[in-house]
Amino acid sequence: MSQTQNIDLQLFLHLCVLEPFWYICLSVLKSERTKKAKDRDMCVLQSSSSCPGAFLYIFNCFLWLLLQKEAFGCPSACQLCTGRQVSCRNAGLSRIPWNLPKTTILVYLSGNNISHVTPNDLRGFLKLAALHMDNSSILYVHPKAFVELPKLCYLHLNTFLPRGLFSDLLSVRYLTLQRNRLSVLGSGTFWGMISLQTLNLANNKISRISDAAFHHLENLTYLFLEGNNLPLVPSNAIGRLKNLERLSLSHNPIGSIQSFAFKGLNKLKYLSLKNVKLKCVAVNGFFGLNNLSQLVLSYNNLEMINSGTFTLLTNLMYLQLDRNRIGSIGNGTFEKMGRSLKVLNLAFNNITELQPEVLKPLVSLTHLQVYANPWNCLMHFILPLNFGVSFFKA
Repeated sequence: MSQTQNIDLQLFLHLCVLEPFWYICLSVLKSERTKKAKDRDMCVLQSSSSCPGAFLYIFNCFLWLLLQKEAFGCPSACQLCTGRQVSCRNAGLSRIPWNLPKTTILVYLSGNNISHVTPNDLRGFLKLAALHMDNSSILYVHPKAFVELPKLCYLHLNTFLPRGLFSDLLSVRYLTLQRNRLSVLGSGTFWGMISLQTLNLANNKISRISDAAFHHLENLTYLFLEGNNLPLVPSNAIGRLKNLERLSLSHNPIGSIQSFAFKGLNKLKYLSLKNVKLKCVAVNGFFGLNNLSQLVLSYNNLEMINSGTFTLLTNLMYLQLDRNRIGSIGNGTFEKMGRSLKVLNLAFNNITELQPEVLKPLVSLTHLQVYANPWNCLMHFILPLNFGVSFFKA
C-alpha cells in the first residue's frame, strides 16, 4: 500500500471514530478482514493495485454518509433534535421536514410558514405524543393528515377545520385551537375524539355553537371558550358534557344568564364569567350547578343581587363579584351558601352599606374584600365584627 493511500486510510478511520454511522462500515470491514485475513496480510508486501479491499469499503461508506446524513438528523434550521424531541420553532419552514426522526415523541413546529399539511407529512410517526403547529400560517389540513398518529395525545393547531379532521384522533386528550379565527362550530366538529379531556377554543371569533358540536365528548373535563363573540351561554351544546369540571366563558358579550343556562353540568366545579357585560341573572340561572365551588363574575355590570341570584349554589366556596356596579345586596342573597362560602370579593363596587342580616349566614367565611366602595361614614358601626376578617384593603 502506498504512503498516500495509507494517509487517506488513517483519515477515514479517524472519521469513523467521530461519526457514529461509520461503525456500520467498520463492522463490515472487520467481517471481511476475518474472512480474508491471510490475503490482507499478504497485501502489505504487495502493490496497492492488488489490494483495494479495505480502502474501497471505507471509501464507499464515506460516500454513502455524504448522501444520507440528512436522513438521520433534522434540518439545520431546527434548534433541537434528540431523536425523541424536535424543536423547529420560528425556523421559516414552508413545509413539515421530511427527515424528522420517526422515533420522535414531541415535535414543535410553531411560528413557521407551513401552508398545507398532507397525509404524507406525518406518516410513520407511530410514537408521536405531542404536536405543536400553532402560529404556522396553515391554510389547509387534509382530513386524513393525522390518520397514522396512534399515540398522539396533545395537539396545538391553528387552521381551518375541515369536517372529519379529528375523526381518527382517538387517543388525543388535549386539543388547543386558540387564535384560529373560528366563527362557527358545526355539528360533529370533534366527532371521534372519545378520549378528549381538555379543549381550548379561546380567542377565536366564535359566535355560534351547534347543539351537536360537542357530541361524543363524554370525557371532556376542561372547556375554554373565553375571548369569543358568544351572545349567550350555549346551553344545549355544553349541556351534553356530563363530566365537565371547568368552564370559562369570560370575555364574551353574553349580557345575561338565562334560566337553566348550565343545566346538565352537575360535575362543574369552576365557572368563569369574567367581563361578559353581565347585567342580570335570571331565576334558576345557575340551576344544576350543585358541585360548583368557584364562581368568577368580576368586571361586569351587575347593579344588584338578591336571594334569587345564587339560590342553588349550596357548595360554593369562592365568589368573586369585584368590579361590578353593585349598590344593593338583598337579605338572603348568601343564605344557601352560608355554610360553604369561604372567600367573598365585593371590592370596587358602589356599595355604601351592608346590613348585618346580609352577612350573618356566612358562618364559614374567612376572607371578605369590600374595599374601594363609597362607604357611608358610619359603616364601621353597621358592619358585624364577629367574622374575624378584614373589611378594607391593607
